Amino acid sequence: MNDRLLRAYQVMATIVGLNLLVVMAGFLGKLLTDPGSFWHRHQDTFLIIDQVHGLLFIVLVVLVAKLTLRQKWSWGYMVSVLLLACIPAVSFAAERRTTHRVHRDAAPAAV
Repeated sequence: MNDRLLRAYQVMATIVGLNLLVVMAGFLGKLLTDPGSFWHRHQDTFLIIDQVHGLLFIVLVVLVAKLTLRQKWSWGYMVSVLLLACIPAVSFAAERRTTHRVHRDAAPAAV
């Protein structure tokens, strides 16, 4: 098994998950505070963070697609991983689930 692809997926999933938390904090901060607050004064910074998050998510999509093809998973499983990666905090559980599945698939079958 090529562990580099799995490690790249794990790192990118963690980065995207953390970045998603920052994006959501910025969104909620802007939504729930008055116009003179920190969130409104730094909205340009959060715009850049949002755009970086989008690029990182695209990289994650490519890595999940490569894992799906290598592991011969169903397209439904791939879509479920990507949908779960869009939910703050749940994205970390999706990464763990996928990592466990890769290790389970690599384990020799019990006789």
